[in-house]
Amino acid sequence: MKDLLIRTFRPFAAVGLGTRDLVGRLPIDLVGVTGFVAVATVLLAVVDVASPIVRGAVGFPLLFLAPGYVTVSILFPRASPVDTLESTPLLGQTRDVTDVERAALAFGLSVAILPLLGLAIAALSWGFTTSTVVGTVSGFAIVGVAVAAFRRFRVAPRDRYRFRLGRKLGAVRAALFGSGSAAHTAVNVVLVVSLLLALTSVGYALVSPQQGEQYTSLQLLTEDESGDLVAGGTPSAVEPGGSIAFTTGIENQEGHEQEYTVVIQEQWLEDGEVFDRTELQRTEHSVSDGETLTVDRDVTPTAESGTVRIAVLLYDGEVPDVPTADNAYRHGYFWTDVGEDLEDE
Repeated sequence: MKDLLIRTFRPFAAVGLGTRDLVGRLPIDLVGVTGFVAVATVLLAVVDVASPIVRGAVGFPLLFLAPGYVTVSILFPRASPVDTLESTPLLGQTRDVTDVERAALAFGLSVAILPLLGLAIAALSWGFTTSTVVGTVSGFAIVGVAVAAFRRFRVAPRDRYRFRLGRKLGAVRAALFGSGSAAHTAVNVVLVVSLLLALTSVGYALVSPQQGEQYTSLQLLTEDESGDLVAGGTPSAVEPGGSIAFTTGIENQEGHEQEYTVVIQEQWLEDGEVFDRTELQRTEHSVSDGETLTVDRDVTPTAESGTVRIAVLLYDGEVPDVPTADNAYRHGYFWTDVGEDLEDE
């Protein structure tokens, strides 16, 4: 009796058979698309790899194959034609397509879908960064995989489309090396390699961050009568010991967060050359990319009389021992007269 129970009830064998059956039913092509999209998203949007070869090799299929392939899989879940056209939803009546047609449609539909995703990004004001584009395309592909898998599981197993990797590799091998001629084989290999290089270049160009003009601007501002910051307007005269109030504006368009140092000097000039300088203020600032930092300043010239130049020197790195306008990243200045009973123009 015990032997009979052992022979008739094998729970682990049943689990093994169930697992193999489940794996066999999984759409291997859709699982592969999901895995590729996940890896591509990590490489391009999270890790942000700098290698042009990797970015191109991963970027092209992500943009020009994945969106279209999942759309084709949604539209054509069958591997065999529909025998009858009963009163079923339109998507339930779609017929099968060959693997070559699937590949062509995947590329064509991807080209058609990308502009629509671009319009969605623009409408939502997300900005066309690498992370945004990759995330949007990846999200579309993952949702498409889920819908395509649902569509396939609603088709009878005998009619369901299955991607057979071994058969596809055999067909590719026969196409490349089955001619029997070494010259033809060499030509085929060269053509395939050239095509892959071209597609990689296109993919890299599309997924690489598009660097616009990078710059930092420095502004010297004052408040007008309405309290708005405007360029110029700094006092042209100040009494000895009097302070000068103004505002500096630093606009960072460098493409990344930047550390700046502002050095303000009182300079004496003769024949256009600085012969003496006194540092009045030095401050450090961190400005995020695309932001403008405004800082109110209040400096007091040390001169008792005469005309001095108040220079504002901006550095994006280490400040030299002798800061000058020549070694500053950006600089600005204004003139002021120091003395008694001077009228500010």
